[in-house]
Amino acid sequence: MTSIRFGVCLSSALFALLTVPAQGQTPQAPASPTPAPPTSASPTPGAQSKPAATSAATSAPAPQKAVPDYPDPRTLTLGVSYWLTGPGTEPSVYGGNQALDYETLTDWGRPHRAPGIEASVPITRTGELHLEYFRLKGDGNQTASVATDVFGSAAYNPGDYLATQYQVQSAKLYLEDLLWPHKFPVAKFRVRSLWEVEWVQIKSTVDAPYIDATGVSASTSATEQLILPAFGLSAEYAIAPHVLLKASASGFGLWHKADVWDAEATIGYRWRDWEIRGGAKTLHFKTSPNNTDYESGTFAGAFVGLRWHWSL
Repeated sequence: MTSIRFGVCLSSALFALLTVPAQGQTPQAPASPTPAPPTSASPTPGAQSKPAATSAATSAPAPQKAVPDYPDPRTLTLGVSYWLTGPGTEPSVYGGNQALDYETLTDWGRPHRAPGIEASVPITRTGELHLEYFRLKGDGNQTASVATDVFGSAAYNPGDYLATQYQVQSAKLYLEDLLWPHKFPVAKFRVRSLWEVEWVQIKSTVDAPYIDATGVSASTSATEQLILPAFGLSAEYAIAPHVLLKASASGFGLWHKADVWDAEATIGYRWRDWEIRGGAKTLHFKTSPNNTDYESGTFAGAFVGLRWHWSL
């Protein structure tokens, strides 16, 4: 009995020794999981404004560059030209409706080179005002084939040696306005209307030097002029931004009255404020035949020109 009690007591002591924690140690609670840091931390005001500004800048559309109306700026323009007049109908004098005898003398001689000047200024979004002027001279020699009374003051007989001289001046003021297609920026091919006033003056002189040597005056001269309106069209094609191909024609006349017409075809290249042009032009004029006599002529040939564009 005693041994049984001892065994029970020994078993109880061993169980207590194993289950009671050691002295000076505190029991530890089971570890709880550590909470994760918040995923959306509030940023500082400075850090928040920078991404917002960058996002706004990237999302805003870039400003579009304004397209000009014309490839080259329209400015006040001054220019000079040199007309190399060539084959054409030389100026001639014909008897008019009031002539009492034969008063015709043709082919007064080939014209010399003709210098000219020009100026233009834009006055509306589509229109430009132009002013052009040139002067040419010519002379020739011939033998009268028939008896003729030139300008009603000098009579020449067949076989008389005649020296002829003339001077032609022409000026025209005109408005050149965009006609078709009427849109901006202007198309590469465009048509313009021409509204003109043209002035032509002819001074002519005939001299018979061999007759003058005998002491008999055989010189005569006259000045005639005409002022007429003219209407026409010009067509342009921009081959490149600074290269322009252009052709124009205008004129006016009435049956059995005075008439005038001119035409030209050019190609021009512009570099900054300077423009060089080249091409061909022609001019025809006829004074009124309802007089004692009238003059008529047609000039044609190549020409070159230089323009300076003054940026306002």
